[in-house]
Amino acid sequence: MAAPQEEKRVSLKLLVNKETNKVVLAEAGKDFVDVLLSFLTMPLGTISRLVQKDSDMGTVEVGCLSSLHQSVTNLQKYLWTETCKEMLLGPRSSSEDYCRSLKLNIDDTRPTKYFMCTNLPNCSHNLLSTFKNERCDCGHLLSRLVSFQSDKVYGFVNDVATFIVTDDLVVIPNAVDTCFGVLEKCGVKCSDSVEEMTVIVTKKKVLDLLKCSLLSKSTLTDLFLIKKQLLENSSFSPPIVENSSTIQIKVKLIMRKSDGKILFAEGEEDFADFLLSFLTFPLGGVVRMLGGFASLGSIDGLYKSIVDLNENKYLIAKGLKNRLVDPSLPPQFRLSMQMFPIDEQEASPYYCYYHPSGFRESIYYNKFYIANGCRSDDKNSEIYKVLKLVDLKSSSGRLKGYAKGPAMFMATDDLVVEPMSPTSGLSLINRLKTPLNDLKEKVVTIGIKEALSILKASLTSRSALTNGLSHLLTEVVEVKWYVLLALFCSGFKILYISIVLYFSVSSLVE
Repeated sequence: MAAPQEEKRVSLKLLVNKETNKVVLAEAGKDFVDVLLSFLTMPLGTISRLVQKDSDMGTVEVGCLSSLHQSVTNLQKYLWTETCKEMLLGPRSSSEDYCRSLKLNIDDTRPTKYFMCTNLPNCSHNLLSTFKNERCDCGHLLSRLVSFQSDKVYGFVNDVATFIVTDDLVVIPNAVDTCFGVLEKCGVKCSDSVEEMTVIVTKKKVLDLLKCSLLSKSTLTDLFLIKKQLLENSSFSPPIVENSSTIQIKVKLIMRKSDGKILFAEGEEDFADFLLSFLTFPLGGVVRMLGGFASLGSIDGLYKSIVDLNENKYLIAKGLKNRLVDPSLPPQFRLSMQMFPIDEQEASPYYCYYHPSGFRESIYYNKFYIANGCRSDDKNSEIYKVLKLVDLKSSSGRLKGYAKGPAMFMATDDLVVEPMSPTSGLSLINRLKTPLNDLKEKVVTIGIKEALSILKASLTSRSALTNGLSHLLTEVVEVKWYVLLALFCSGFKILYISIVLYFSVSSLVE
C-alpha cells in the first residue's frame, strides 16, 4: 500500500500590530508570491468555481459570477457545441504552463490535452485540436490523444527573491527601508508594539486567501487573525473608458418604474455571448481593462504593485510581467465579434515528429525534441510536420459565439442567462412581486462604455445591469405648464428692463 502523500506547506512570517490586532506585513518568498500572482492569471470562470468550494471560510459569492457560471449548465442545449460548454465552465489560462508547477496550486482546471486525426498517418491535413472530437478537414474526428513536450517553467518570481506583502496584498521587494516605511504608514511607532508570528499556508488556506483577496482590503488580517468571512460593501463607480469599439448590441430593458431597477434584459445571441464571455477573461486582464480600478477587495493593490515591479530583477523571464498585468485570452477563446479590448495569445508553432520507421505520437513547441535527456536537431534522423490548430466550428462554420441563434435570450439583473420566453419573463416578475402597471420598457444600445460598466458591476454587486446601465436610465424631466409660464414671464421682464435701459442711456448721450 502506497504511503499517503505529504501535504505541501509554505511557511510565512507575519508582523502583527498588538494594539490593533492587525497584520502589518508578511515576509514572503517565491512560493507564496507565486500563488498571489497566479490569481491575476485565473479566468473569472475559474474563480467563480473555486470560491464556491467549501473551506474554513465556507463558500462565498463574488458579485454575479456564480449565477453567470451556473447559467452555462442550464443553457447546455442552447450552446453550439460541447466545446462551447467546456470553454465556459472550464476556461483555460494563457499562463497555464507557469502555474502548473506552483507548490500550492489550487486551480483544478483540466490540463490542456492535444488531439490529432484518427486517420493518421493517412490524413494529410496536419490539424491539431485542444478539444476532443472536433472534426478534421478529411471528415474524421480529431480524437487521437498525443503527448506534448514543452520546456518546464516554475512559477513567476526568482528563487532567491524575498518580498514584503502588506495586509492589502501590495507586493514589494524586501528591503529594510521598505519595511520601516510600511511600519510607519501603519502607525507603528516603536518595535515593542509589534510581534512576530509564523503561520503555515496549505492549499486549503490558499483557497481562503483567494476568497479574502476578492472581498476584503485587509486580506492577511482576515485570513490569519480574524479567521472569518468579512464582506465589504463595494461602492460602484463607472469605469473611465479610453478604448473604443464599433461593435454595439441592442437590448430591451424591462424596468420597474417605482425604483428604476432593471428586472431583466432581452437580446439576441450576441447579447448572451457578450455576457458569457466574461467567464473567459483573466482577472489581471479585467483589472487592466478597468484602468486598474476593479474595486474588488485587495486585487487593485496587488495589480498595481506588479505593474511597478522591476521584471528584470524579480521575474524569471522577460515579458512575464505582461502575462500578469495584461494577460491575453488563450488561443481560440476570443470571439470574432469581441467588443472588449483584450487580445488573444498567438498560438505557438507545433511540430509533430516522424521516425523513418513510423509515426511518433509526440508534439513539440519547436523543431527540437528531447529524448533520453539529450536535445537533438539532427533533421536526417526524423521528419517533422508543422501542425495547425483547427478552427472551432459551429453548424454555421467558424465559431463566432457560444449561444445558438437566431434566438432571443434574457438576463436578470444578477446575470442569470436563459432562453427568452413569455413564461420565464412572467415567472420572474411574479417572483419579484412587481405589478404589471409598475413595468416599463426601454431599448438601449450597449457600446464599450456600457460593456465595461456592466463587467465592473458584475464583480462588485448583485445588480450588474441596473448599476452598469444607470447612466442610460435617466428620464427626461417633464416640464409643467406653470414652469414654462414662469420662464416666459422672466424672459419678458428681462426684455422690458433691457429696452428701458437702452432708451435711458440714449437720452443721456443726446
